Amino acid sequence: MTNRSICTVASLATALAFVGSSHAAIVYSGPLNIAIPVGTASPLPRLWIDLDTFATSTTGSFSGWDISFSGSNAAFLTMNSVSLSNNRFIGSNSTPTNITRLDPGTLIGASSTFGPNGGGTLALPTYTPAPGTMQINSENIVGFRRVVGGQTLFGWVSISVGSDMLTRSLTGIAYEDSGASIEAGAIPAPGAIALLGLGGAFAGRTRRRSR
Repeated sequence: MTNRSICTVASLATALAFVGSSHAAIVYSGPLNIAIPVGTASPLPRLWIDLDTFATSTTGSFSGWDISFSGSNAAFLTMNSVSLSNNRFIGSNSTPTNITRLDPGTLIGASSTFGPNGGGTLALPTYTPAPGTMQINSENIVGFRRVVGGQTLFGWVSISVGSDMLTRSLTGIAYEDSGASIEAGAIPAPGAIALLGLGGAFAGRTRRRSR
């Protein structure tokens, strides 16, 4: 895996279930399998991500990065944002936000409840003091909103978690580039919108529309 890539690869424990709703233009990274580094060194190991190009880095921040992941605790993972005011995540109205795991198909849009600032924690139900909703041995989808050129965009990020939060990888990113709402897990597909679900596997990279 290169330190900065617009991502290749691998397998994602998902299948496609087609839904009949119409969307303007979902921009999708394609299935990813990028490990989120673990460690306690200073500076803290991170995975930096550009939500426009889907470029990533584990060696340091770069111009254009939007969010990052870090953490060395088996019960939670920290999600940070380059802009505390523009990039926010669905979750509790607290600081830091306890980011919520979304079921596939959950609508992400203007009526969703976003945390008061960028960043937060993705925690397991065993985490204290604020139990989370992430699940082990599972894909965990979280919703975000961001402001680009004065327009609010909605999207989702998928993180695969193994036996605890120390085994984790970024598995997908998508957003609606028109400002419309988007379902958690929704991706572009010929003639329809596909929804990520549990149970199969696919590989390759598809970006149906570039910015």
